[in-house]
Amino acid sequence: MTRIQAFVMITVLCAFPLFGKAQSSLTHPYEGATHTYVVNGLTPGTDYLFYVSANEDGSGVLDDGSTFEFDFLSNAYGNVETGQNTASLPVAWNNGAAEHAYYLWIELTNPGGCSTKRGLKILPQANMFDLLSENLPVDHTESCPAISEADGFNPLASEYEAGTTTLKFKVRREGGNRGWMFEPVVKIDPSWNLDISVLSVVSATVGELEANASNIYTVPAIDDEVIVNVAVRNYEGTEQVVTLEVINQQEEQTNLNDSNPLNDKIEHRLLVMPVISDLEEI
Repeated sequence: MTRIQAFVMITVLCAFPLFGKAQSSLTHPYEGATHTYVVNGLTPGTDYLFYVSANEDGSGVLDDGSTFEFDFLSNAYGNVETGQNTASLPVAWNNGAAEHAYYLWIELTNPGGCSTKRGLKILPQANMFDLLSENLPVDHTESCPAISEADGFNPLASEYEAGTTTLKFKVRREGGNRGWMFEPVVKIDPSWNLDISVLSVVSATVGELEANASNIYTVPAIDDEVIVNVAVRNYEGTEQVVTLEVINQQEEQTNLNDSNPLNDKIEHRLLVMPVISDLEEI
């Protein structure tokens, strides 16, 4: 197997890790994704040059500085150092790339001056990575406040305690097959109710997930959805509208962002809990 053949085989294997599911891959990258192209098995001392052409024969080199559909994120040329045997190039595929076909070429020159090259056809595609916020179930858009002892409801307390309602929301991924991350943000109307919080974020395979210092939750690639549990304090005589919004969405490795911000936010309406005064003798 030649060095160039090794490059092509690695690329093809990485391009199709899962079938039947939309994804960003080396040969079909999503707009907005970054992929690293690697050549293995090189001889130290070999010079290498990556470049992109719009032509199948490799003619007409495109400058990543003036061709806005892609960017090289490191030097596209170099020399394989002693003890090393690889050359790599991370490429960011930008908006507009899906309108064209590209050919990524690598040219190798050994110390004796002999050269060879090989190209790879790349067909970028529109970004399909999307996170959606939904009620659980999706048509469960309103409910009555919870009034059980388990929810803290205590009608016998000296001061009436209306308790807490726990709402379940779903955050669901469409497109992509890598790990993904997001930050859940909850708000409420009326805003004077400050007792609202995310209790937990739960995935099917891992269970309860832990947020990092920036309140970002990372979800394993195998999970297409997580459950977000939100706690809201009940108030008598007040309708409350709870909003869950996902922000800072991103796919791991490709750094792909959410393609559709219109479905990032969902509302659930807590209907009015009747007002009850103290029980007294008349």
